[in-house]
Amino acid sequence: MYPQESAPSPLTVRLPVPATRPLCTYVMVALLVLVWLATTVVGLLAGFGLNGSQSIPVLVAMGAKVNELIVRGQYWRLLTANFLHIGLLHLGFNTYALLLFGTDMERRFGHGRFLALYLLSGLGGSVLSLVGNEAISAGASGAVFGLLGAMIAYFVTYRSEFGGYGQRRLSSLLLVAGYNLVMGFVMPGIDNLGHIGGLLVGLALGWAYCPRYVVEANYGVMPRLRDRFSPVRAVALSLLTLVVLAVLVSWRIRGGG
Repeated sequence: MYPQESAPSPLTVRLPVPATRPLCTYVMVALLVLVWLATTVVGLLAGFGLNGSQSIPVLVAMGAKVNELIVRGQYWRLLTANFLHIGLLHLGFNTYALLLFGTDMERRFGHGRFLALYLLSGLGGSVLSLVGNEAISAGASGAVFGLLGAMIAYFVTYRSEFGGYGQRRLSSLLLVAGYNLVMGFVMPGIDNLGHIGGLLVGLALGWAYCPRYVVEANYGVMPRLRDRFSPVRAVALSLLTLVVLAVLVSWRIRGGG
């Protein structure tokens, strides 16, 4: 008798993930810094010294989220509040987080999906804050939480394909999200509803915008990954998100919350 030969093990090939240079993230960071500098200058001219970005009148004038004014029709504050920051420390935390999550997310999702997700997540954070938080608020943290949510959705989608690396990244992202949400409930002065709103929008749109990788293999050419992302699902869920946010704003204006 002859020993049976074992079946050959399947060949494992590691392919690089398609990546885009994170240009928009750096532009957004520069814009946040410029807006903070402009707020500081306005505060200086208004007689508040170098602490203008922490002055309520200056923040209101520059477009912070003020529920009473939004209810009266100044809806643009739901978007502009995401570009303002209350003090240099606030700006530093958010720009650092934006660089950390934004560069990685933009590399994987591309410029257009990054910008759409950033803006819609920030809008979602502002709307949920409008519904449940009467305090004046500002900051890009809702948008940053949206990027975090999108990265969670990405690594949930590819948790098996990325093996141990993907599972470690997913665990790390969940830990970061959980820790920051808990701190938002514990520490005073944090608009945690804004964080939650951004995170929820990011999770939903992160699933819709997530790259859909397929292996493209031609005879004589090294296999490579292609992103076969279809914009139909992304556009549909983006429109649905806007409708839900509009309904929440309308409900708040009619006296809800």
